[in-house]
Amino acid sequence: MKSKDDNDKQVKSKVGIVGCGRGCTAILDLLYENPAIQVEWIADNNPYATGMKKAKALKIPVVEDFHAAIGDHLDLVINVTGSQEVGNQLKKVIGPDTELMGGASALFVWQMALERQLRLADRDRVLREHETLYHLGLLIENIDSLYDAGLALIDYTLKMLRMPAASLAIYDEKENKMRLLACKGFSRAFQNADSWEIREEGITNRIFQQNSTLYVKNLEKFNSPSPLLLNEGVKTVIAAPLAVEGKVFGIFYVNDFKVREISPEDMSIFSLLSVYASLTIDRVRALEAIRQSSIVDGLTGLYNHRHLMSVLEMEIKRAYRYKSSFTVFMLDIDYFKKYNDAFGHLEGNKVLKDLAAIFNNVARDTDTVGRFGGEEFCIITPELDKKNARLFGERLLKAVRDYEFPNKKVTISGGCATFPEDGKIIPHILKLADERLYLAKNAGRDRIYCNSED
Repeated sequence: MKSKDDNDKQVKSKVGIVGCGRGCTAILDLLYENPAIQVEWIADNNPYATGMKKAKALKIPVVEDFHAAIGDHLDLVINVTGSQEVGNQLKKVIGPDTELMGGASALFVWQMALERQLRLADRDRVLREHETLYHLGLLIENIDSLYDAGLALIDYTLKMLRMPAASLAIYDEKENKMRLLACKGFSRAFQNADSWEIREEGITNRIFQQNSTLYVKNLEKFNSPSPLLLNEGVKTVIAAPLAVEGKVFGIFYVNDFKVREISPEDMSIFSLLSVYASLTIDRVRALEAIRQSSIVDGLTGLYNHRHLMSVLEMEIKRAYRYKSSFTVFMLDIDYFKKYNDAFGHLEGNKVLKDLAAIFNNVARDTDTVGRFGGEEFCIITPELDKKNARLFGERLLKAVRDYEFPNKKVTISGGCATFPEDGKIIPHILKLADERLYLAKNAGRDRIYCNSED
């Protein structure tokens, strides 16, 4: 049995290569990894030939004239120049024990080497893709925000497909529109567009109809191109439906600003990423729905008592920190029990829903509107002092008075308390607002008290 030292000392076949072009590079990779072959030199009269850099990196001697390198010690010379003249010259100078490979034989070796090189490159690409998908899976597993999930999916897709822009949009069934969830690579104007109509002849509707990936090589030649994308200068589009259990709920778009050929491999990757996107967004939407249901009143859609208390805690911390004010309104429906007795609880529920819509309409974007319990509502208004609280209260009263309820006129009564002048802790603020609410009721209803002596 041979020892390791015997194997290390085994005789290697010595090879010379004439021609340092693309074929040489592929053959070098094949021969260099074979322990039974020693590449002695490479010859090419072009110092900038493709394989020069490769040969130098492998520390293989390079000469410009093969005549200076030919010797009796060679076992094989491979002519990859494709030149019959070079082949004839080699026949004259190689030794009798040196074999010459050229013509069809050299072409066959080159093709084999090139095929191997392509297989290795494809294997490395697949490994990189799997690694990227694995990391994407780890990342999105811990994401519970739709926007963050959308950005993560877009980042990974652009990286894998080497594309400059992408967007994710969700279908709004009520409005029959697409709403932008996240995007990258587009202008501020595109981001601000937020939503767009689904045109019968457009790309979006085409995807919904065929429920499969769509590839548009040149958007300008598409039958009815998207004005939004044309304004951005988009040329190439690939888009796939986001679907769960056969129902499409969104679309994943990837774009290039130049006309681009998309390979079958890239299309396959994009289809796989679209499946990832569908499952991820569906999961995060379910989480958000659960989270939303824990803080929202089921009947009115307003925030519930629990969330209102959390907001109050945040507001009082912020007010202390920035030495600012905020006002809390406690509101109650006048004679609501009589309304329910006269028209029934279903009609009473309609009043609660209508009032929720009225309060949301009057409130500012920074305000928090909630159902405190029963027929009692609460509105938290940051940066609202006592003077402006009175004006806000008047707007609330007028909006309710002016609204045409289906059965009879409805009014509200309320009380408000302002931080810090009416109290500096939550229980005191709520207690005072509630006391003023009952003062308003006792004074005749359909009014809001901001002071105990109003």
